[in-house]
Amino acid sequence: MIHVFVKKLFNSSKHSARSLFGLNSKMNSSADFGLFKDSREILQYLSKYEDLEPVRKLLKIYDETKTRADERRKEAQFPLIVLEGLDGAGKTAMSKKLSKKLEGARYVTPPESTNLLRDYFNDNSELRTAYYSLGNYIAAMEVSCTLQEKPVVMDRFWHSTTAYAIAQKIADHPERYKLPDATDEIYQWPVDLLKPQKVILLTVSEEIRLERHSRRSADLVTEQEHLLKANAKFREDILQAFKNMRNPNVAIVDSNGSFGKTFYMLLDTAKPLLRK
Repeated sequence: MIHVFVKKLFNSSKHSARSLFGLNSKMNSSADFGLFKDSREILQYLSKYEDLEPVRKLLKIYDETKTRADERRKEAQFPLIVLEGLDGAGKTAMSKKLSKKLEGARYVTPPESTNLLRDYFNDNSELRTAYYSLGNYIAAMEVSCTLQEKPVVMDRFWHSTTAYAIAQKIADHPERYKLPDATDEIYQWPVDLLKPQKVILLTVSEEIRLERHSRRSADLVTEQEHLLKANAKFREDILQAFKNMRNPNVAIVDSNGSFGKTFYMLLDTAKPLLRK
């Protein structure tokens, strides 16, 4: 399997992981923030933890998904549209409505196939970002098959993983980290990850966000969501990181208005992507 190959390659090399994958050890914001430039880096990192059962299960899901996707690999015929934003911005409701209107499919990240492992990785700061990062690739492989038949609207994707990881590192170590400049390579989409045709960032006031978020069960609120509520700088860093993303960048839609108004702004953005 591919992750076993990467592990052997890593273990047999006399070079560091940065040298192995041609990374610039002098200027590597992705590594500094615990992020990964491509799937090989994620697999290489997780291979060091294969003695843990949740990691083995995650890698097995990746391998099985890749096998299925390779068997059905064809060019996408329809667009992938991603909705991003803070928790409570309206992504869930809007992605459901938009996918139905476009007669498409709705996906979420992390993908449902990895959901049973989510609590374990959320509680493990060393592995959390790797879990969400590999989940993006698993979701991409699942989506690639669907895009042969219909458009897909995805609730969160790579932009979320990156923005939250950057802001979390700054929140944990404010004396050592600051938000990378807008031109930094950390905001560049991975070359080996399925790229969406449109990424839409839903923005909302903190008052409205908290009101929406209060409707969720307390059992489902994560540590990061508690931090979102308590730390204004954490929220600001996430949003600025979203806005710094490029190739693709984000289109901003204000979701402070009514559901209907926000939805039709989304629809106006998405419709031109559909093939006649």
